[in-house]
Amino acid sequence: MTDPRLLRGASIARQPQAIAALSPGLYRVASQSSRGSYRVRLDGTNFLCDCPDFADRQRPCKHILGLVQHLALSVGVPLPGSEEPTPGRKTYSQDWPAYDAAQQAEHPLFDPLLWDLLTSVPESLKPVGSQGRPPLSLRVQLFQAVKKVHSLESSRRARGLLATTSDSPGIMGHFPSYVTPSRLFLRPSTTAFLIGLIWLSAYPLRELESGGTVSVDSTGFCTTCRGAYCSERYAPHRTHEWVKAHFGVGTRTHAILAARITDESGADAPLFIPLLKEVKAAGFDPAEAVGDKAYLSRQNYEGAQALGMDPYIPFKSNSTPRAGGCRLWKEKYHQFQLKRAEFDEHYHDRSNSEAANSAIKRKLGEVLLSKDPQARINELLAKLLAYNIGVLIHEIFEHHIDPGVPGISLPSTPILPPPFPVASVALCPRPPTPILVGPAQPTNPSV
Repeated sequence: MTDPRLLRGASIARQPQAIAALSPGLYRVASQSSRGSYRVRLDGTNFLCDCPDFADRQRPCKHILGLVQHLALSVGVPLPGSEEPTPGRKTYSQDWPAYDAAQQAEHPLFDPLLWDLLTSVPESLKPVGSQGRPPLSLRVQLFQAVKKVHSLESSRRARGLLATTSDSPGIMGHFPSYVTPSRLFLRPSTTAFLIGLIWLSAYPLRELESGGTVSVDSTGFCTTCRGAYCSERYAPHRTHEWVKAHFGVGTRTHAILAARITDESGADAPLFIPLLKEVKAAGFDPAEAVGDKAYLSRQNYEGAQALGMDPYIPFKSNSTPRAGGCRLWKEKYHQFQLKRAEFDEHYHDRSNSEAANSAIKRKLGEVLLSKDPQARINELLAKLLAYNIGVLIHEIFEHHIDPGVPGISLPSTPILPPPFPVASVALCPRPPTPILVGPAQPTNPSV
């Protein structure tokens, strides 16, 4: 293990004006903890320093080691055992013209993109011979619900935003009641529609994510309701109830490719493979899958490999190389232990899912306003859908994708080429299989 004094001495040696020669064999070395300095004398193999550390130990202090390294570096001979300074934090470039244009165009483009996306939603027909007014279009209900979530307003305030929406050609010719989003979120059948719309909104980005990495992660969203917590021990102490979102994020675009919702105690590991299967079924073809230690299991390693993905899940301190019927487990364990830098280079793609978590909560809020458990699930799915549309708008400007929606034209802004091959991508193409057909998804998929 490297002596900390040697590392501190290396830091002193690389500081300009930290060491000055007073006379032959006598030097002044600056202190790291104060504005003062210490005198160091070198005479062959003998050395003296007037700092308290040397007086107490009678062994080389950081000032002596720093002086020795300084003299060695001055003649181009690094001191054996010294370490190079740690590299700075890796930074990533940003295409600011495209980012600025996308941020300014998000609200004007959000409504046309959402309305076009909802063309895949089947409409419920009024039974023949039934009386009364025709049912409100499901497309209109979903549009109003997602727009309400995107606006961060209450149902009553959000209804006022529809006045500007109705001015857009081809979008909503009338104003539904302000209670429409609340009634829609209460229906269990809404869950299946929102889950399908989430991956459908990411489908135009499939070429960008092809051959990339999918990061599986989960995060909690707070509700406005409170529940008792260990009332037997802490008496009336109460805490907020939470809803947990599990999703697979494409690390190149930060789009949500698949999503599941559970209660606050929903386990992470059992949903790793189901989410990867949904990503594959949705038309995406990632080459790697990453997850944190919560997803560590032989079944997840084996299942990801069976889906054609190379998994990178870090091992815990008590993990062993015993294969247990999974040869990949042993191979990855040795890679994690012996080639840690190579393993971490792939694993650190997981930070993109943390960026997506942060973006969702900063843009759309981390509090769910619905009181009903089913309504919370649908409200959270609507948040994820609104976030995906925002990601799609950003990619339209970042990679100059033609959205293929009537009435939308892109400005001729300089766009940087992506760092990976991209085929032509447009919003027009639809998945080869129909969506949103059949019973709703279970409210707790982890069971």
